Amino acid sequence: MSVLTAVWAMAGCSADSPVPSLPKSLCWGAFAGSAVAPIVPTGDATTVENNRPFDVFAPTDQTTYCTVRVDNDARFIAWAELRRSGKGTDWNHSARHLGTRIEAGDEAFVWGGDAAAVFECGRPDVARGPTLPASAKYIELQLTADRAPETQRTRDVLTTLMRQYVHFAKQRLKCR
Repeated sequence: MSVLTAVWAMAGCSADSPVPSLPKSLCWGAFAGSAVAPIVPTGDATTVENNRPFDVFAPTDQTTYCTVRVDNDARFIAWAELRRSGKGTDWNHSARHLGTRIEAGDEAFVWGGDAAAVFECGRPDVARGPTLPASAKYIELQLTADRAPETQRTRDVLTTLMRQYVHFAKQRLKCR
């Protein structure tokens, strides 16, 4: 699958500008650029890369991610993975041990510049087999805002974005 890359450069970027111009929609359409902008640092150019479609039920690869780069450095990453474990398990060690619980999915946490959530996604229409066992029914989502300040504002933005991401993922993956 192809890498979808869009590049936006902004000449004369002032210190007052939060980031170079972001597109209206980011990462498969999951986020508005304006919603991500507060946690992305300043720079001269922004690149958005989606490595593949948002479908973690594909038998060949059960992960996908989107990266927003500022001046070629990854500054915001949205990631999704199909898992065999969910709420009440150690599905994300850092989240469970470092994070503060938030309301999103079946279980979610926010910490530092990260947020993660897990939820069960029933898909009886998906063929199961050795590469896609029936036990693989949980979706883990993670957001990373690299270099975002560890402030309440960052945690609030990440919490809002994670709620949006869970809603988007459930709809896009046709979870029941």
